[in-house]
Amino acid sequence: MAEKRNVSRADAVRDAVDQAFKTQIPRERIGELLDELGSTAGRLRGAVDELRPATEAEIKALRSEIAALQARVTALEAATKPAPRRRPAAAKKPATPRARKAPASEPPTAGS
Repeated sequence: MAEKRNVSRADAVRDAVDQAFKTQIPRERIGELLDELGSTAGRLRGAVDELRPATEAEIKALRSEIAALQARVTALEAATKPAPRRRPAAAKKPATPRARKAPASEPPTAGS
């Protein structure tokens, strides 16, 4: 059974390149393999970054962003609340002319 040794990334890349030259892989294919290797390493780094917990500084920054957003929402809500409904003066019913009452001492006329 072969013993596994700890190999750094740089050593693994060197070994892969050496192996590629030994097997006489065409240059174009070597370039493609290196591009694939770089792309895979980038995706792996991104995946690891997403899995790590947030730092204290990141959490503080998020909390301050949330507080700022909360203040903006509160201000917007206050600005859009309708004023208490009051009946405007123009909306009152216009007074209808009424027939004038004749004084008690005068006899009523036919028109009133």
